[in-house]
Amino acid sequence: MYYTYFVLKIKYESIFISYFTVGKMDISEKIIRTRDFYRDELTDMDFYLRLSKRIKDPWLKQSLERLSAIEKEHSEFWKAYLERNGENVDNLGPRSFRVSLLLFLHWILGTGLTAKIMEHGEVETVASYRKAGPLAADDPEFKAGLEKIIDDEVEHEDVFSYTLDQSKEQLERNRNVIYGISDGLVEVLAALAGLTAIISDHTYVAMGGLIVGVSGAMSMSVGAYLATNSETQFKISQMRRNAILNNQENDDSKVQKYRNESRRAAVNTGMFYILGAAIPIIPFLFLPVLYALILSVILVGFSQAISNSIVAISMNMSVRKEAVKSAALALLAAFGSFLVGQIFHIVFHISII
Repeated sequence: MYYTYFVLKIKYESIFISYFTVGKMDISEKIIRTRDFYRDELTDMDFYLRLSKRIKDPWLKQSLERLSAIEKEHSEFWKAYLERNGENVDNLGPRSFRVSLLLFLHWILGTGLTAKIMEHGEVETVASYRKAGPLAADDPEFKAGLEKIIDDEVEHEDVFSYTLDQSKEQLERNRNVIYGISDGLVEVLAALAGLTAIISDHTYVAMGGLIVGVSGAMSMSVGAYLATNSETQFKISQMRRNAILNNQENDDSKVQKYRNESRRAAVNTGMFYILGAAIPIIPFLFLPVLYALILSVILVGFSQAISNSIVAISMNMSVRKEAVKSAALALLAAFGSFLVGQIFHIVFHISII
């Protein structure tokens, strides 16, 4: 926690100083920014409280309730500032849509990735408060209160670190699921794009995509099994070695757990590859080739952006950059395959009605 605190302090200190020395902000701009801060704190308070009701882990549940109480104190700070400036806050409440979206993401993605999203949000909050330096001009009491809020936000890292430590396996599993879906999306779309250049019947293109999808799923499953099995055998070997050196018996339940990892990896990889492959194939079941290809490209672009955004969140990478890059690469692969198909069609006069 202290390392994170130090990094955040250094990272945003220059921002704070530069804004603190700027001339006074326009009063309307101050009020608008403060209203946003107030609503953000209300939103976090509501989210943490509602999330705590879904959590079974006693420590995490209690910590989320504590965070909700802290966010309530922060909201009172901003409320008092607004009221001192003659603002009525009775009509301001939490951002209900954002709370509902985060709770939905928790249901879909699990606690680990939700904690990553929360952690990212807290860093952005610290940055925003650092930029709010002009609000504290000529008001030492306000500045002290703002600094305390920033310290509280940084200390939230304790809860996120604990949650992420408890969810490492889940995060890794979620990433593997997304990689499987992504492979299915890109490879099958590329195959379909190439086939549309030489096949005019949309059902034949769909059948070709299905063959590519099934064969790709089997290939990926075997690859996942072999890769995971190597890791599994190493873990079992190390465990047996330690048991011999320490004169202990082997833990058969742990050995079985390790062995199940290979089968689980193979099944999950194949299943989610098929799921990804189905997205670009479905339009070809109902639409003419050209319209189906356009719709498939759009669906895959959106799916790639969403799936890689989740990976970016889990790895503390730029969400926008990864989303755009993954979507662009998928579309580039499809365009390349379509171009190859067109070349074969023109040069070798290959065409299937």
